[in-house]
Amino acid sequence: MIFSVPATAKYLSYTYLGTVTGLDPTAETITIEATHEWGCVFDEGEVICNWGEIDPQEMVSGVPVTELYSRIGIGDTVEVTGLPDAKWNAIGLICDDPMYRYVITDLFGDLGHLPDPLDEGYTISATNYPDCDSCDDAVCTAEYSSVSIGRSDQERWTGDLYPGDAHTYYDPTDFSSVYVKFVSGQTSASLCKEHYIIGVPIESRFVVHVNPPYITPATTGSVIISSHPLGASIYLDQDYLGVTPLTKSGIESGVHSLLIEKEGYELWDSEVRVRGGRVASIIARLYPLYGLLDVRSVPSGAEILVDGIASGYTPEKIDVTPGVHVITLSKEGYYPADITTRTSAGRLSMIYKVLRPEGSYYAM
Repeated sequence: MIFSVPATAKYLSYTYLGTVTGLDPTAETITIEATHEWGCVFDEGEVICNWGEIDPQEMVSGVPVTELYSRIGIGDTVEVTGLPDAKWNAIGLICDDPMYRYVITDLFGDLGHLPDPLDEGYTISATNYPDCDSCDDAVCTAEYSSVSIGRSDQERWTGDLYPGDAHTYYDPTDFSSVYVKFVSGQTSASLCKEHYIIGVPIESRFVVHVNPPYITPATTGSVIISSHPLGASIYLDQDYLGVTPLTKSGIESGVHSLLIEKEGYELWDSEVRVRGGRVASIIARLYPLYGLLDVRSVPSGAEILVDGIASGYTPEKIDVTPGVHVITLSKEGYYPADITTRTSAGRLSMIYKVLRPEGSYYAM
């Protein structure tokens, strides 16, 4: 059989933001000057919730747990939920945040009742399990609570805490941490009894403290860029950085386009992933566009034609496209000489020719 009790003012809950003006550990009360109230409006099919400014109001209410006196002081900004001038179910010590406006660094009381998130992206959820020997007609005392700590949409720790137990989770990525203590809790009597009363609020009391990172996570990294051969120009996201070899720091984390070019070589076009606080090393092997002709003659000083195009005088090194070329050497007083050669990209071809004087019997 289920009994229902009528709703009373006991079940009403209000949420305020304000400044701490008084603390009385003996009376277990806190005094705040509330300046904002949390509220929601229904606008064009959407529920919009936010802090709304109110006339300053002084409120003296009971605290959910006495541990808050070691963390909260006069002048601190807090958000509270529960009944003003009666007792707060949860109190959060807050600080400004560029994304959420406010985040909670310390929480005392019920989890999940305050509107702003925990600092550093942490989340804490808990499910209480009853001690069935401690029930009245409405609620049972919690024997323990199964607690989960999350961050960045990932579960980081799960464990059972008995009243008075605490756990600290340390995040190895930035050395931040979150401390959670289960003080006490309740469950519905429906978990243990066939006949029970519904509609009675279920209370849980936790202490949560978020420690910021010991170090600020790096958002930039470094690159070390080299090439074979050296002396190539480097462009990162189309911005000129310099020539290889090069070390550059302060590069934003993420994927960047990387171009490395050198005259006479194929363009090296790729991407580099930069991670915060790390060094990315890149070695680009550049492939030649041309073959190289090393043209020499006896005597030297002969004019060189490559496929009929004047290309200097012997001795000379000449870049040519891969393929078959006709080299013509000519010098006054000597018979011209034609040499056919095949070149490959990146390969050196040596051409050495002894020119025959005009009138020579061996001239051809």
